[in-house]
Amino acid sequence: MTAASLEEVLHLRDHADLAAMFRYERRYGVLAEGPMDGWQDQPGAAEISAEEFESLWTQARRTLGDSA
Repeated sequence: MTAASLEEVLHLRDHADLAAMFRYERRYGVLAEGPMDGWQDQPGAAEISAEEFESLWTQARRTLGDSA
C-alpha cells in the first residue's frame, strides 16, 4: 500500500463513505474531526513543510502497515 498524502487524509475525512473511514481508522487511527486550526497554540507545536509531513507520514504509514 502506498502512503497517504495529507490531501488523501483530508478528502477521506470530508467525503468518504463511513465504511471507507472505518477501514482507514481501524488500520491507522482516528482522523481529525474538527477544524485543523488552533494547533499553533499547543505546547511543542511546530510548523513543518508539506514535504517533511509527507516523508514522516510515509514512514509512519509503512510502520503501521507492517504491524497490521
